[in-house]
Amino acid sequence: MHISTVHFLSTLLMIADGFTVKGPSGPLVVPLGGSVLLPCSVDSLSSLKDLEVKWRRSYSQTLIHLYQDGDIRPEVQHEDYSGRAHFFTDDIMVGNFSLLLVNVTAEDEGQYTCKVHSGQESGETVVEIKVASERLIVSGSNTSLSVYVGEDVTLNCSVDSHIPPEEVSWKKTDKDEHILVLLYLNEEVHPEASDEQYTDRVEFFSDEIHRGNFSLRLKRVRTEDKGVYMCQVFAGQLSDNATVTLQQLGFSGLHIMVLILCIAACGSAVIICCLIYCTSQNKGFTVKGPSGPLVVPLGGSVLLPCSVDSLLSVKDLEVEWKRSDSQTLIHLYEDGDNGEVVQNEDYRDRAHFYTEDLKHENFSLLLKNLRKEDEGNYTCKVYSGTVFSRFFHSNLVQRLQVKGPSGPLVVPLGGSVLLPCSVDSLLSLKDLEVHWKRSDSQTLIHLYQDGDIRPEVQNEDYHDRAHFFTEDIKHGNFSLLLKNVRQEDEGQYTCTVHSGQESGETVVEIKDVDYFTAVYSCDLVVPLGGSVLLPWFKKKPFEGEIKKVEWRKSGLQKPVFVYEDGDIRPKVQHEDYHDRAHFISDDIKHGNFSLLLKNVRQEDEGQYTCEVYRGQESGVLSLSTKLEPRLLGKSTDKS
Repeated sequence: MHISTVHFLSTLLMIADGFTVKGPSGPLVVPLGGSVLLPCSVDSLSSLKDLEVKWRRSYSQTLIHLYQDGDIRPEVQHEDYSGRAHFFTDDIMVGNFSLLLVNVTAEDEGQYTCKVHSGQESGETVVEIKVASERLIVSGSNTSLSVYVGEDVTLNCSVDSHIPPEEVSWKKTDKDEHILVLLYLNEEVHPEASDEQYTDRVEFFSDEIHRGNFSLRLKRVRTEDKGVYMCQVFAGQLSDNATVTLQQLGFSGLHIMVLILCIAACGSAVIICCLIYCTSQNKGFTVKGPSGPLVVPLGGSVLLPCSVDSLLSVKDLEVEWKRSDSQTLIHLYEDGDNGEVVQNEDYRDRAHFYTEDLKHENFSLLLKNLRKEDEGNYTCKVYSGTVFSRFFHSNLVQRLQVKGPSGPLVVPLGGSVLLPCSVDSLLSLKDLEVHWKRSDSQTLIHLYQDGDIRPEVQNEDYHDRAHFFTEDIKHGNFSLLLKNVRQEDEGQYTCTVHSGQESGETVVEIKDVDYFTAVYSCDLVVPLGGSVLLPWFKKKPFEGEIKKVEWRKSGLQKPVFVYEDGDIRPKVQHEDYHDRAHFISDDIKHGNFSLLLKNVRQEDEGQYTCEVYRGQESGVLSLSTKLEPRLLGKSTDKS
């Protein structure tokens, strides 16, 4: 038998008074600093009168938030949650008491209880938060690099991760091909894995790997090296990448000189004289830097390139990095050693030379943990003996680092999902503009502009479904709540933030919005002696023949009910369910496999699972969806 797909549905049958408060089916995982929606709702709400909703920490009973006497009560919140925990006030009247918790901290991990009182009825649900501390940020150069044929070039790649990367690969990715340039795997560099065109021409800065520097040195550049290079990093369950473009490859002055001399050797004395005159004006060496400003996120790392085009003696070599405006000393190499003693204290432990590379005429500087005040011009000045020195300016421009989720978001049809988008630093609301768009079609999902949300410019498909948390925008939280999720909502969304001259964006993906999942995921409450329908149906009917439907109860060896090859199988059914469990056979073709259980007994309480097998040419397809049960209470037997 070939099993190609599996879904489980479990239903908990409970005998109890009161109403059912629904929560999530499992723990909620949220990154540090992110936002999370704690679900809590009821199917029906008879009256708002006497309604009281309390959110507490389950163990400490700390009050997270309270709805009472027709209003929210932020004044009684615990101070740790003030400004971080929010009800959706407009949704309370329809039985939705979910809580939005923003700027999640490590201390927020644990269980939370949502308790609902309405008249004589009450119920509660428990929600667990697990805080993920995983982090992986890969940054490179956002500007294209220009280099002459025959020279060396450094392709920047800086990794900020909670654990050392297991794998880092550099690949040339243009022209629909992925050529492996160099591989770092399991704490070792593997040059033998490089494509033959890069053999003996590429290397990492080995002494800098422990600092997260995986920049690539490409030697003796060829014309065919022009293109896009990607630094891809894997750390734990996370992956990220950065790209560098190598362009404007041409012949160096040396190549041109040789060409001219060859022509001149044929008899052009005038050209030779002109050449000698011109080149005599450029004695010494040239210090090379980037072709444009370096753009880097706050808190990230950046490599400030600086190299020379000729061999220098390490003896009497001096390299000086300074702020161009204030002449603050960033770093100094002098007399064969790093001048950390004279380094400005603001750059201690943040600015580093690649010491081993100084003998290769590479004086680039790695600047880590970038701050807002680091923006500006930097000067690299090189001295060799007393003959010559040249310098260049490197302009460092910061951009907003807009944070999103670490992976795709999975949401069921008809559900709600929080699309995270935030920044670490507080922004001025003046000139602040936030766009949420579909990444593929550029459809406008929502807009914050001129100090207000702009629902009138939303695409009509998202009216009343996409919402900002207006009060949180001033705290740098631009997350979007998308409700009543549809099949066509699957795909990528871009959150773009503009503030003054700064901008940044993050991409959020919604996936696995599936018609083929069980609709119900809730506990069932039924009185003793009554009847209950254990739901299992699909919004879209199956294609092909249904081979078998089997209902089972946790703890019983025999099934509760079996339908196979177009007929009911009472002989294999558990004897306690004879004449009490019924299948509505005509509804199979509509994707409804719900089970009617009559004359409910105390021992019927428990977890029920339904498995559905569908025949295909290639074999049999088993469908199931698992639902975790929860006991709310028990009623007394009727006299």
